[in-house]
Amino acid sequence: MLDDLEPSIATTGESAVPAALYPSAPRAVQRALDHIHANLAAPMRLEDIAAAARMSIYHFSRTFRKTTGIGPHRYLVQARVERVKDLLHSGSRSLAEIADAAGFSDQSHMSRVFRKFTGMTPKAYRASRPFSRCPLQAYFAALRRDQHAG
Repeated sequence: MLDDLEPSIATTGESAVPAALYPSAPRAVQRALDHIHANLAAPMRLEDIAAAARMSIYHFSRTFRKTTGIGPHRYLVQARVERVKDLLHSGSRSLAEIADAAGFSDQSHMSRVFRKFTGMTPKAYRASRPFSRCPLQAYFAALRRDQHAG
C-alpha cells in the first residue's frame, strides 16, 4: 500500500505543474504525474499509477525512478505533504479536514509524515507562517505568539 511511511528527503514544490517539473519525462511518466496530482486525496496504489501510465508495475517503477530520481511512493507522499503545506497556508481548516483533503488516512498519520518530511508538526508549521490573505490575522497571530513567549 502506498500510504506507508518512508524516510524523509527534500520535497519538491507542488505548485508547479507536473509537466513543468520534468519537461523531458517520457509521456508515460507524465501521465502518471498527472494522475497522482489529480487524485491526491484518493487512496492510491502503485498498480493504479502504473495503469494510468499504461505500463507494467515493474517497468513503470524503474522508468519513474530513472526520470524523477525517486520512487513513485516517495513522490506521492511528497506531493501530499506539499498539499498539506498549501492547505495550512490557505485558511483555517481543521487538521483533520486537511488530512482528508490531502489523502492521509487520518490526522495522526498526516502529522507523523509531515514531521518526518519537514521537521515540524503541521500545527507548528501553521503557527510559524503568517496568513498571507489577511494582514490582520497575521498581526494578531504574531501578537498571540509574542504574549505566550514573553
